[in-house]
Amino acid sequence: MTRFTLGTLLVAAVMLSAGMPARAQIVNGSFENDYNGWTLEESPAGNPCFGTWGIAATGFTLVPGAEVFDFHDLVLCAQSSPGLPITFTPTDGNKLAFQLQNGAPELHRMHQDITVGAGSTLHWDMQYFNHDPLGFDLTEQYLAVRIRDSVSDAILQDLFITSPGDPQTNLDHPKLTHFQADLSAFAGRSVRLSVDMQVNRDFLDAQFDNFTLAGSCTPPVINSVTAVPSVIFPPNHKMVLVTVLVDATATCGPPVCKIVAIASNEPIDDDRDEPSDDDKARPDTRIVSDLTAEVRAVKGRTYTITVECTDTAGNVTRKDTQVFVPHDRRKHDRRDDDRRDDDRQDDDRQDDDRQDDDRQE
Repeated sequence: MTRFTLGTLLVAAVMLSAGMPARAQIVNGSFENDYNGWTLEESPAGNPCFGTWGIAATGFTLVPGAEVFDFHDLVLCAQSSPGLPITFTPTDGNKLAFQLQNGAPELHRMHQDITVGAGSTLHWDMQYFNHDPLGFDLTEQYLAVRIRDSVSDAILQDLFITSPGDPQTNLDHPKLTHFQADLSAFAGRSVRLSVDMQVNRDFLDAQFDNFTLAGSCTPPVINSVTAVPSVIFPPNHKMVLVTVLVDATATCGPPVCKIVAIASNEPIDDDRDEPSDDDKARPDTRIVSDLTAEVRAVKGRTYTITVECTDTAGNVTRKDTQVFVPHDRRKHDRRDDDRRDDDRQDDDRQDDDRQDDDRQE
């Protein structure tokens, strides 16, 4: 008998409506809709708040004794993990899933059935912390990400499992670490993606985000980097705040972008106007935050700002943008005119493309 879940029915409906062949799908892999699409289990039953399956938004700090909603037991549970306080930082969207243990013994599970396409790779971001001084044990205390049979629930493959002698935390703790596993052996099959946490002895906490099925993690794509302002006037030697706008995408998690370098086309000694002694003592460029910087308004200067975007797998892409300080107002106005002309030409090209598309239809 074929077993259908809400997730597989939704996938089938999308594929039929789009006329597309089957491909790998995960429902709510970033937990933006709480645990919709996932099934939560705890055994033995009858121990409310022994383990809390919670959802946390970006920046939420959980302190010892605070209550959070348990999506398995549907009650508020006070938290007692020695890992608290925790400030949660999702890698995709605004939410992540977490499991905090408050009692033992208990097996905590979340799972859903997925359809695996050819050559698919599972990607996910995870953080864990085992507070048991005796370490991990394959029967007593472990965390596993598994593929199970969608009917019998039998374990088909451990994609990840903590074993005796392993470090007590993930590599990037307290941040989430990116993991990936090849699922091509299950191509064309409906299988169960299961996260299992067996806790018999002591506290074991974990966070999860960004479960996706895709090919290899390719480096982020930076579509555009824009400095605001891109032209600074007047050239009065003052430091000017510049904000960088970045449009970037990534196959593995949302890219995290930041300014990593600022270069100038000439040193300050080349400027004909002698700056004050106070100006000389200060740098001409300064990175203020991830996407803001300060540059000095020295005439004739062109500053090149380099932005770096990194995905959750550690792949990096860089792209530059420039800020110009003209000698006089005429050059400033000419640059503005040139930019407006470029914008008009882009608009004209887009109109031509739309007209061509209409004619082809």
